[in-house]
Amino acid sequence: MKNAFKTIPMMLAVSLFLLSACDKDDDDPIVETTYTDVMSTPLKSDLVDDASITPYEAIFDVSPAYDQGHLPFATNTGGVDGLENMLDGLDKNRSYLVYCHSDAPSIAGAELLVENGFSNVHRLQGNYGAWDDVSFVDIAAAVVKAKIDAGDFEAIFDVSPHFSEGHLPGAMNANASAGGTDLSELIAGMDNSKTYLVYCHADGPAMAGAQLMEDAGFENVYRLEGNFGAWVNAGYDVETPTTEKLYTDVMAGQLKSELVDDASISPYDAIFDVSPYYAQGHLPFATNAGSVEGLGTMLDGLDKNLKYLVYCHADGPSIAGAQLMAENGFTNVYRLEGNYGAWDNVSFADIAAADAKTKIEAGDFKAIFDVSPYFSDGHLPGATNANAGAGGTSLSELIAGMDKTKSYLVYCHADSPAMAGAQLMEDAGFENVYRLEGNYGAWKDAGYDVEK
Repeated sequence: MKNAFKTIPMMLAVSLFLLSACDKDDDDPIVETTYTDVMSTPLKSDLVDDASITPYEAIFDVSPAYDQGHLPFATNTGGVDGLENMLDGLDKNRSYLVYCHSDAPSIAGAELLVENGFSNVHRLQGNYGAWDDVSFVDIAAAVVKAKIDAGDFEAIFDVSPHFSEGHLPGAMNANASAGGTDLSELIAGMDNSKTYLVYCHADGPAMAGAQLMEDAGFENVYRLEGNFGAWVNAGYDVETPTTEKLYTDVMAGQLKSELVDDASISPYDAIFDVSPYYAQGHLPFATNAGSVEGLGTMLDGLDKNLKYLVYCHADGPSIAGAQLMAENGFTNVYRLEGNYGAWDNVSFADIAAADAKTKIEAGDFKAIFDVSPYFSDGHLPGATNANAGAGGTSLSELIAGMDKTKSYLVYCHADSPAMAGAQLMEDAGFENVYRLEGNYGAWKDAGYDVEK
């Protein structure tokens, strides 16, 4: 019992010491370091809207899918383990961004940096998918070449002022100040679900061009990482335009005067559309070549001394088509400067009866105007009589107050009145005016329904 009493004070002393130690630990501040999530939209603003400045010392992609597309200026780590191998030598006070294609690796990568003493670590919230929803993605020159070889790109746009000095095979000149067509005009009407590549000789213009397409609703836009220099440094082929221009450019305003203002006379024996978008609208009296190669198959049998016009939706194919004819001995070859976009700014477009029927069935036309004197003999379904001399209301009165951004169809039983009516609407500021190619007769010959 005596020994027991001696033990109690010792136990009390130990207990008090431990309690005091616990109290001391609780009073000490707990330092917790972590990373910060960043949303894709402000990140786009950081990286793209001002491409000359990035707030990150480095951006690390810890996914295995880097080659399929990645953020601008990203470094390929190949995985979290790969990131760990890169930490030595990095300044721990700088700002870093980590992302992946899923949460777990990007979180692990960001935490790895923090645990190793990095004080300014950020992670892309929503990962690569969130970025892809708001912006374009970069791909390396080798990946670009593989995609070109596979025919993956619907179009390739060069937005630099140096197109004539050399460009990627098949690229379009998308720099209006360098003799091309502005990118915004080139992409008008293109399929926004297809895949496109934009590049330049510097980051800023290429990123701005790619972002312009993203903002316009294009879903699969890529930028060539490292720009044109990366392509050249990889030793890949480049194209340069033919130095001697063997055709003559014609302006859209002059062409409108030749084709529309006097519809009874055309100075061209044939007009060739070498684009794949003929059905979406084309110049009056144009022939659908489909492509430069298609035009090549049409040359046999043509009189080389007559006058021909070539156009497209972009410079590259229209120049190639005009040059093809000139190199094959045609002496009077013309090309529409500014291509279809320039024409669309000054005049209407023709569409075939089948395409008109498709648009009618889809409800695309706000109104259909028959400017002939034969409305009562038969007309297109839903058409409005726009001939005052035949019991209707004049076209100029009908269109007053109508929405100029909608689509309209004008037709007649002959070219001149239909073209004059369509041009009247264009001159009044209507943006999407179509004329029925071949007039009412083409509709009847196709066997489509008419109303009386």
